[in-house]
Amino acid sequence: MKNLKLRDWLPFTLYMLIGVGLLLYFRFSGMMEQFDIQALSDWIRQQGAFGMLLYILAYTIRPLVFFPASLLTVFGGYTYGPWVGTILDVIGAGTGSLLSFWIARLLGRRGIEKIIGTGKLTALDERIATNGFVVVLIVRLIPLFPFDAISYASGLSKIKFRQFALASYLGIIPGAFVYNNIGASLRDPFSWQFFFAIFLYLLFFTVGFFAQRMLRKKQNNEHM
Repeated sequence: MKNLKLRDWLPFTLYMLIGVGLLLYFRFSGMMEQFDIQALSDWIRQQGAFGMLLYILAYTIRPLVFFPASLLTVFGGYTYGPWVGTILDVIGAGTGSLLSFWIARLLGRRGIEKIIGTGKLTALDERIATNGFVVVLIVRLIPLFPFDAISYASGLSKIKFRQFALASYLGIIPGAFVYNNIGASLRDPFSWQFFFAIFLYLLFFTVGFFAQRMLRKKQNNEHM
């Protein structure tokens, strides 16, 4: 924490506080409870292409208020179905992850380095520098890793932007398809589509769990 100056940590800290503050406001003001999900879904569908653009825009700026990505993805499946919803989610979530990446890169690294020391970020850099695309792709595919945390952490690392962007867009696809199927199945609970969505979720979670264990084991072996 040596030579830590106000300009190093203030921008990123203010950004995080504003995001958390907005989320708490929506949560405790009662605004979220007043939303009529069915009416909102019907209205967006009625807007046609403009509604799709609004949905993509909402997903793009979602990280700014730390709204859970999974809930918005399920809403996309409920509104547009599993196929169109997945396409829109990949576009919106991918673009939102790029926004988070650049916010962290522009505001965060300098201050974070002085707060936690360069050692931890250097270790992250070394892990990503060797094959940043594969590392980000794997953690995107694993549902146990927080979506926005991956984007912000990548922005603090020295991964190349094009590697992060490609890995993010590709890695988002399986999870988006799973959650969109869950959203679409909510229109007819206990139908074959509902049980198929649950099966996909359990499969996705199981694969992610074992992939995480294998990744951790590989990392431990590399450091032995």
